Amino acid sequence: MIGLSQSTPSNAIFGLELIPSLGVNDNAISSFSLYPNPANGKVNINTTVAGDKQVVVYDILGKQVINTTIAGGELNISSLKAGVYMVSVTQNKATATKKLVVQ
Repeated sequence: MIGLSQSTPSNAIFGLELIPSLGVNDNAISSFSLYPNPANGKVNINTTVAGDKQVVVYDILGKQVINTTIAGGELNISSLKAGVYMVSVTQNKATATKKLVVQ
């Protein structure tokens, strides 16, 4: 869509491209499980999709504390102190986030 808008002191041309937008769940991983929770040492991340998982863990202040790719389902969390974390998993352009409690 292209249009002409008259304005002072000069004319302005504007453009607008209409594209479909993603819904809230269109890019979410379905059947994502994180266990055990609470955990210490390691945690299992399972999805129904095969392939590597990009895993990012954030502390309660939003600081990234782990950023790794795992081929299987096991994530080593032994470096984390006790507390609450957010685990974000991206796989095949789909992302899901869950809360993790470390003991």
